[in-house]
Parts: sequence; C-alpha cells; structure tokens
Amino acid sequence: MTPDTPETGIAADPLPEALAEPTRRVGAGWVAAFLLANMGLQIPMQVPSTFLMPEQIAAIDPSGKIGGYAWVSVMGAVSGIVIAPLAGALCDRTIGRFGRRRPWMAGGALVCVAACLFTGLQHTVIGVAVGALLLSVGFTILGAGLSPVVPDRVPAGQRGVVLGWATVPQASALIVGGVLVGLVSGIQAGYLVIAVLPVLVLVFAAVTEDAPLPPRYREPFSPRAFLAGYRISPRTSPDFVWALVTRFVMGFGYGLGTLYLPYFLSDVLDYEKLFPGQSVNDGLLIVIGVHSAATVALVVLSGWLSDRLGRRRGLVCAGGLIMAIAALPLALAPTWAMTLVAAAVLGVGYGIYLSVDTALVTQVLPASADRGKDMALANLMGSLPYVLIPPIASVVITHAGGYPGLFLCSAALSATGGLLIWRVRGVR
Repeated sequence: MTPDTPETGIAADPLPEALAEPTRRVGAGWVAAFLLANMGLQIPMQVPSTFLMPEQIAAIDPSGKIGGYAWVSVMGAVSGIVIAPLAGALCDRTIGRFGRRRPWMAGGALVCVAACLFTGLQHTVIGVAVGALLLSVGFTILGAGLSPVVPDRVPAGQRGVVLGWATVPQASALIVGGVLVGLVSGIQAGYLVIAVLPVLVLVFAAVTEDAPLPPRYREPFSPRAFLAGYRISPRTSPDFVWALVTRFVMGFGYGLGTLYLPYFLSDVLDYEKLFPGQSVNDGLLIVIGVHSAATVALVVLSGWLSDRLGRRRGLVCAGGLIMAIAALPLALAPTWAMTLVAAAVLGVGYGIYLSVDTALVTQVLPASADRGKDMALANLMGSLPYVLIPPIASVVITHAGGYPGLFLCSAALSATGGLLIWRVRGVR
C-alpha cells in the first residue's frame, strides 16, 4: 500500500481509481442524475423541519411551540455531530463490488423513508423529536455516500458548474416540497409525500459508477483513528481548517435568519390577520418562493463563473456580505414588503455562496483516502450551528431584543463568515 520511497529509485505504483484525482469530465446525463439524487436528499431534509414539524408542534402544544420547536431542532441536528464523521470514515473504508459510496446512499435512503413515515404518526413533542433524530441519522448516512461523489468523480475545473446544478435542489427544495405538501391535506399525508423522494437517490446509486476500493488500500479503523479524524491540524491543513470555520459561521448566520421564519410571520407580522383567508404556511411558501427563485438564478451562474475565472474566495465573500445586508430590513422595518425584499436579497447572496463554497472545500481536502470523512466534517460545519441556533434564538427572541436582535445577529455572522474566507490561501 505504501508507495516506494525516493531512495529506491523505483516509481511508486499509481493510485487505484477509487483514490486517484479524477481527470475525465462528467457528462450532462450524469449531472442530471446527480441533481435528481440531491433533490431526493434535500426535500426530505428541509421540508419537515420548515413546514410539517412547526405545524405539528403548534397543534400539540400551542403555548410552548417555540421551546418545543427548539428541542426538536436540537434533537434533529445533534446526531450529526457523532454520526456524520463516523459514517464518512466507514464509507471511505467500505470494500466490495458495489463500491464505497453506493451502499451508503441506498441504506440512508431507506432509513429516510422509514423515518418520514414514523414522524408523521407522532402526537407528542417527544415523538416528533425522536422522528427528527431518525431523519437526521438517515440524512447523515445518505450524505456520507453522496457528498464525496464530486471529489471522487469530477475534475477540479468542472466542480463549480457541477455543484451549481447539484445545489439547485438545495436552493429550491423548500418551494418544490412546499408545493408538494400543499397538494395534500393533513400532516400525515405531507410526510407520506415526502417519504417518496429518497427513491431518487436509489436510482442514482443504481446507475452511477463507483470504483471499488482494493482491500490492500483499506485503511485500518479503530476508535482512536476515528477520534483522531476530528483533529484537523491548523499547521498541516490550514486551508481546510479555515474553510470549515467559514462554513460554520456562515451556517450560523443563515440559520439565525431563517429557522424561526414561520413564527416571525405569525407572531410579528400577524400574517393571517394581514391576509384574511390565508394561512401562515401560505405566506411562508411565498417568501420561500422569492428566496428560492433568486438563489436558483445565481447558483449555477456563480459556480460556472468560479470555474471560468479560477477564483472562488471573492465570490464566497460577496455572498456572505449580501446575505448580511438581507437581514437588515427584517431587523429595522419588519413589514410584509420588507420581508419579500429581504428574501430576494438573501437568495442572491446565498446563490452566489452556495456552490462556490462547496467547490472550494473539495479543493482543500487533506487526503484522497479520507474524502468521505472530510466531506462529512465539512457538511457537519453547515449543520452543527442548528444544534446551537434553537436555544440561542429562543433566548434572543424572549429576552434579548426579540426578532430584530435575532436578525442583527444573523447579519453580523454572515458578514464575518464572508470575510474569513480570505484566510484560505491555497485557492484563489
């Protein structure tokens, strides 16, 4: 497994396909299948926590909905802290004729289906929290197989545009999922519709190539090795560390500005009184539609532009600063019109940031043998803030400035995240 040393004068054996840096560009059919697979991940991951769980919790405990939602959100996010790096590390070490990634995609998709059906049947906050935890486990397993596919298969010079298309589902999942949920009546029916979507991941797993890892290249696994995977040295991998820090701060800012939007519409704007005959979910769908349209309009273009220019950091920074600007109207003039303006501006910033940041991360991964684990850590930095956001947001809303204070915190963190990206030196 170890290459020959320079002293021997013998050239090292080439890496197997599973570990080699990809050089062959992927075609439009592969990109389309990957896009659909991401739709099968993103809709079940985003829609329940945005549309179904807030309504479910409000029906169970109307007076304690903010605290209940915070508890459920924490339960849904906390599993990724341990499971995401573990699943990524085991995925990297998976051997067999089906490859490293496909078994994890398929297993995670089936867990997601079961978790959606389970959560839809719950009638207590604790039951919903358990469902959120199971959903998180399913997404983590699925993501362990799906996230490393780009650094495994796509050459660096094509990653911006590929990830631009692949993040269209992330940008549009709420509007597409919201429409799907709106076509049926009742919370249980909404979960049933969402449970069908992970089948798209199974289709991608069936049709994509996944080079098997030769057993002699399989790294040994132990609890000590797993725990060591959490320790990324700022000295040996400074760019990866700063990319993780940036992603965490940006995720924190974005989450503070969006997670409690359903309750902002009901408690601050009093949407149902403002527009008689409409529900809060109707207003939420409009806001998400504006945000998603702006995001989708920019996400592919920004990814393509970053490939053409060979520059990522400036676009990531611009996205963060625009996202910060978007939070200010909600803090200073919380009206329905300003909410739509904020949604559009936030969508522009998020669209610029989304695909370019992921492409940047794939270029600073420390080792090809650990792509799954390292991409899991990068994804964890985007989801980990959601463990902290609910209790912090609950305190800010209740005791430290209300929703204006919440949106000002969101603006400060988004701007900080955009500026921190300049600490990454190895990518232009």
